Amino acid sequence: MTRPIDTSRDAAERQLNALRAMTPEARLRLAESMSAEIRSLARAGIQARHPEYTPAEVEVALAEALLGLPLASGARSRRPAAAR
Repeated sequence: MTRPIDTSRDAAERQLNALRAMTPEARLRLAESMSAEIRSLARAGIQARHPEYTPAEVEVALAEALLGLPLASGARSRRPAAAR
């Protein structure tokens, strides 16, 4: 694991040891929580840059940012019309 430049060697080692001590289930819950937080921050950023977007448009922009335009477009085209 590469240590972030803003983290001391000691802090990075303690963090890695804490992660290693967690059960797989606890690591999965942590990853899910971090992913949800990042998505929330991304949504807020999109909304701040585009206050005119509806919640659905924010979700489309998020999907495009996360998946790339071709994959996000393909996913949207496969959704039922009522869910778009």
